[in-house]
Amino acid sequence: MLVQLRTENIDSYLAGILTRDYGLSSPAVREQKGGWSARAFRADAAEGAFFLKVYDKTEKTAAQWTRNLADYLRFMRELGEKDLPGQVPELILTAKGGLWQEGERYLCLLTRYIEGETLGERPLSREQAAGLGKILGRLHCFVPAMPRPGRSSSLRENFLVPFAIQLFDLLDRMSSLPPDLETVLSGCRGRLLALCDHLCRLSHQMRQTPCLMVPCHTDIHGWNLMQGGQLVLLDWEGLKYAPPEADFFSLTTMPHFDALWTAYCRERPGAVLDRDRLEFYRVRRRCEDIWEFIARILYDNPDPALRAESLQMLEKECEATSERRLLHAE
Repeated sequence: MLVQLRTENIDSYLAGILTRDYGLSSPAVREQKGGWSARAFRADAAEGAFFLKVYDKTEKTAAQWTRNLADYLRFMRELGEKDLPGQVPELILTAKGGLWQEGERYLCLLTRYIEGETLGERPLSREQAAGLGKILGRLHCFVPAMPRPGRSSSLRENFLVPFAIQLFDLLDRMSSLPPDLETVLSGCRGRLLALCDHLCRLSHQMRQTPCLMVPCHTDIHGWNLMQGGQLVLLDWEGLKYAPPEADFFSLTTMPHFDALWTAYCRERPGAVLDRDRLEFYRVRRRCEDIWEFIARILYDNPDPALRAESLQMLEKECEATSERRLLHAE
C-alpha cells in the first residue's frame, strides 16, 4: 500500500548519512512513494543504486515497525544468503558493520536497489503464484542460526489483540473524536463493534489450541512483491514465528492459488490449512488496519494531504467490514 510523500524534504540530510555512515561516493537521493510504515528513497552513487527506508521516530506508529529490527534483519540476511538468494532484499551494512543507522529523529535501513516493478493491485500470474508458493514453502521450512523465540518473545505469535480493546474504547466515545474521523466511523460503528467482538472470541479460541509455529512474513500482498529477474518478497518488519495461516489468510481466494499451493506442498509435503486460523488472521488484519489508520490520524499529526489519504483508506477498510466472509455464522 503506497502513501503520499511526506512534505518535509530531507534529501540532503540523507545524502550526508550515506556518505558519512555508509561510505557511498556523491550519492544523489530522491524520494519515492513509500509504504505506511516508512519513507522510501532511491540513492544513486558511484557504488551503484540503493534503496533507503527511513522511519521517523517522532511518529508514534513507527515503534511497532522497529521494535524487532535486529532480529528480523539478521533473519532476512541469513535467509537471503542460504535459501532464497536474490528473493529477499540485500541489506547493506554501515561502514562500522551496523545493521542500520540511527540518529535523534530518523532510523535508516539501506538495501541494494532492485530493478523491477512492484505488483501492487495486479493479480499474480500463474508463474508468479507458483514462485510465491516456493518462497513460502522454503520460508516455513527455514531453520536459522538464531535460536527459536521463547514463549515471551515478541517474535512468537501469542494471538493477543490489544488494539481491539482500544478500538472498543474509541467507539464508545465517538463524540470526542475530530469531526472528520467521527463521520467516517459513525456509519459502521455497529459492524466494527461486532467484528471486534468476533475477533476477541477467535483470539481466545486460538490461545486454547496448540499449533505448529514456523517463521512467517505475515504481510504478503502485491505491494510487498516485486518482479525483477525473479520474484522478490519485500518488507520483513512483521516477521513472526506463527502458524502457516499467518501467511496464507489473504492468498486463498487469489487467482491461481492452486499453482501456489502445489508449489508450496513440494517444499512442505502434507501441509494443510486450518479454516479457523485463516479466519482469525483475516479478521485481525482488518481490525488492526482500521486501528492503525485511526492512530495515524489521531496521534501522528499528519500533514493535510496524508490525513486526507488516511481518512480515505480508513473509509475503504470500514466499508469492507460488511463482507460476509469476515463473519462466519455460528
